[in-house]
Amino acid sequence: MTEAATAKTNTVETREYERQLSAVWTKALSRIAQAGYGETVTQAYRTCGPMVAEAVSEEAAADLGRLVSWIAIRSGRRASARVPHTAARAAQYLKTFTAFSEWCALLERTGRDLPEAVEALLETSDRSLAEIGLSGYRTFVGMGLALRLTNREKARLFLAGEDPEARHFLDRQSSVLRFDDEELRLKTFHAALWGQLPPIVETPATAPEQMRRRAGFGRDGIRLPSGFPGFDRADSLKLYHAALAHVGAHIAFTRQVFERKSLKPLQVAVISLLEDARVERLALQKMPGLRSLWSSFHTMDARSADLATTLMARLSRTLIDPEYSDTNGWVEKGKRLFEEAFAATPNDQTFCRRIGGLLANDLGQMRLQFDARTYVVQPAYRDDNLGIWTFDEEPDLIEMDVAVETEGVRLEQQERDEADRQEPEEEEKREEEAAAAEKLRLRDEDAVTRLITYPEYDHVSRRMRPDWCTVHVTEAPRKTATGLLRSLTQETRIQSSLTSLISSANVNAFQRERRLETGDFLDLDACIDAQASRRNREIPDPRIFGRKSCKGRDLDILLLIDQSHSTGEPAGEGGASVLDLERLSAAIMAGAMETTGDNCALAGFCSDTRETVRYARVKDFGQPVDQGVYERLAGLESAFSTRLGPVMRHGGRELAERTAYRKVLLVVTDGEPSDIDVDDPDYLLEDARFALRELAMAGIDVFCFSLGDNRNDYSGRIFGGKNVRKLADLSRLPGALLGLYGELKK
Repeated sequence: MTEAATAKTNTVETREYERQLSAVWTKALSRIAQAGYGETVTQAYRTCGPMVAEAVSEEAAADLGRLVSWIAIRSGRRASARVPHTAARAAQYLKTFTAFSEWCALLERTGRDLPEAVEALLETSDRSLAEIGLSGYRTFVGMGLALRLTNREKARLFLAGEDPEARHFLDRQSSVLRFDDEELRLKTFHAALWGQLPPIVETPATAPEQMRRRAGFGRDGIRLPSGFPGFDRADSLKLYHAALAHVGAHIAFTRQVFERKSLKPLQVAVISLLEDARVERLALQKMPGLRSLWSSFHTMDARSADLATTLMARLSRTLIDPEYSDTNGWVEKGKRLFEEAFAATPNDQTFCRRIGGLLANDLGQMRLQFDARTYVVQPAYRDDNLGIWTFDEEPDLIEMDVAVETEGVRLEQQERDEADRQEPEEEEKREEEAAAAEKLRLRDEDAVTRLITYPEYDHVSRRMRPDWCTVHVTEAPRKTATGLLRSLTQETRIQSSLTSLISSANVNAFQRERRLETGDFLDLDACIDAQASRRNREIPDPRIFGRKSCKGRDLDILLLIDQSHSTGEPAGEGGASVLDLERLSAAIMAGAMETTGDNCALAGFCSDTRETVRYARVKDFGQPVDQGVYERLAGLESAFSTRLGPVMRHGGRELAERTAYRKVLLVVTDGEPSDIDVDDPDYLLEDARFALRELAMAGIDVFCFSLGDNRNDYSGRIFGGKNVRKLADLSRLPGALLGLYGELKK
């Protein structure tokens, strides 16, 4: 309801109720009227104050008066005049004095810390309270105000709901059913329906809008929208099921992709519609129960206007709903051509292209407008059809969108740097960094990339930001490893010592054998059963002992190699870089562990904003240490920043899938966690600490080699003093691995 409508509807009731209010209310109103804030502010409080008193209490109405005065002083009359109207609506939702007082306190805090954002916050109050509740609203305000320390304008945009991070938070915290609410059940549903186990992930928030609103699939699996705005929880769950059933039909029955070539967007849309109908028809032959699931979302009928998109939706409906009839000539023609072709060759998808081209031409001759930029496939459960076409403009749209965003951030950073008039040497260094980064981007475009989203911990709000970072998992590029192999031949002593120490490390797994006649300990379950048998006057089982037996060595280590820009710096007088020593250490450890029969995996990492956290696989578990591993180690190059938390979470995910008795994540890094899209110096550090706690709870040991003379003890704050090896002399890194395995022996 608008402010004007609120005032008009409640004027009579307000005046009657105003006469009954106590002296506290009268005093508050008199103070506002005499303060000189203007008639607009006074009238707003006179109108809405009684509404707050009725919904909550007279004391709440008096507190509102004090808030109105405070905002008028801090943020101006315009913002102050809006406070009573917003407060009246908040009171209807909050109802209790405690909750309403907290809402007022949040507004007062905003007026004190960021007065220019009060009006923006009032704009989002109604939606925020309705969708995320007071608790979520408290977090939302806290996150916004925290941004003021580094960027006041960004903080204002956040509280106005105009910042992408704010929209992401509000969407994720709302009561709408979300993908992550049902992720496991959706994967189970798809496996049960189609007998398929493809990766099913949430569409990244950075994808184009059409992709965010619809399901999709490709070589790397299935992606689903984060939610379906406008649908309640029950319908949203049905939509997810319908979407998975539809995508599964494509995977089962679309045998080859269509080639776009010179086709127009309208032709692509109509051909896709017919292929959707064809695969659904084939699926219905095997699972007729899917008809009720799909047809419930086909609601477009003959009463709709004759537009290109509505006619296409009506054709979709008539092809799946046998009880629906449509007298439109174009719809009738499409149905007739489809039925004839499907009856003759149901497994031949080429008829969709032939018929679709004809129908699209007919729509064009009817002069019906079709805007490909805003077109979204209907109904909502159907996929975006990108998976059934080859486009000339590949690579993938998600990666393109991320690249554009991060490039924009980098350009802004460069402009700020130029404004600061840095020294020529620093300018040259920045140019070298940009060149290395561009080279790495070009390599990524040629690599097969798997995108995985991870949450990130916000230490200000003390909450996780769901699906905040996107980890790009690729195989590391290959490069000639002559220099690395030469260095390995010079480190035979260290390799021999390391192999010996690993062999003696106490990493054996034990298993308990139970119900034995002799053993090392009493098996309590067997003892209880024996005692129960005795009381029942039965002969007890004499096998009441147990024994511990050793299964043999059982150790998995994942080594994460920092390849951020700073690792390209010289490590000492020998001319080798920090990354060179990291490569050498990784090669030594991998070779030694292979010799002793333990499992080891290697990966490099760096980041370029939260949307592009790079994870380069060098060696997977179970993969032999061969020439390919050395070449991928040599292919790691220094570029970008160090966003540690998402990388640790991904490493933990890989280790969690292992069955080893002991799992170790080893991080080798030379710098404090940082990234170009983060201004708060503690944000990434606290996230890494939180990620460490998550790994510890999962039974994964984490160690860190902190390289260089780092005066700020960031590594100790993250990993704890006992789990950090600090190396000011970087040349000692290969030998320092001996100390790590000393820990394993304890």
